[in-house]
Amino acid sequence: MEQNKQVDRPSSPDLVVDAIKRGVMLGRYVPGQRLIEADLTREIGVSRGPVREALKLLAAEGIVALTPHRGAYIRELSPSEVKDLIEVLELIVGYAVRRAAERIGTGDNAKMLVEAFKRLERHGPHGDRALLAVDRTEFYDTIFRIAGNRELARMNPVVPTQILRLQVHPYLTAEERERQFSDYGDLVNALLAGDGRGARKIFERHIHRKRVHARTLPPNALPPDAAERQDPERSATTNANRAAPDPATARPKPARRNSAMRRPLR
Repeated sequence: MEQNKQVDRPSSPDLVVDAIKRGVMLGRYVPGQRLIEADLTREIGVSRGPVREALKLLAAEGIVALTPHRGAYIRELSPSEVKDLIEVLELIVGYAVRRAAERIGTGDNAKMLVEAFKRLERHGPHGDRALLAVDRTEFYDTIFRIAGNRELARMNPVVPTQILRLQVHPYLTAEERERQFSDYGDLVNALLAGDGRGARKIFERHIHRKRVHARTLPPNALPPDAAERQDPERSATTNANRAAPDPATARPKPARRNSAMRRPLR
């Protein structure tokens, strides 16, 4: 008689965590979107207990916000949180690209980098946002693998970075997107040349543009910081000081998606 074989599989909360993270990366879940427990239990095939546990885990990672009245929703980064995240990215990724340049000649590292860039390049700056997000994440993951420091890779805030992109990118002009995308090719060339210093400077240029874009978003594009929520006058002053984009090129803030608008997970 054939015995049943035990198959290792992720726990139910882990399944929910992975599904929500994947949904953010694919743009299925957007910043500010509510996460309905009943929808998640039905779509992922788990009970409400694991869903609630997963939401707490995601809240601890800064991906989901939990409030008594609004429930669970994908976190929206405030101006100070955006600033903090950009500073972290500048340090972590900046160090990773320098390390990757030092190790580019080891094994198949150069080949891995070129292949990851080709997958990213096929989309271009105006390609499908979900596919672009997947291949951009893989591009950076490849750089971290080449850098050869697993702890450094674990510190990389992948999902919060995607949340930042989802909040900022709709406001970028076509020209700004093209400039940002061109940095990837420049970065690859510097890495293949083993130029760690040059690679870091290119990434710092890239992250500086991101910092400028975040600072010049129109009023109310980002939720106010906690201090501003408690002090409406301070919030009004901050919004007044935040530069508005050219009306001819500005994009309206994307509408928050409800459950009927979400894309299926693949």
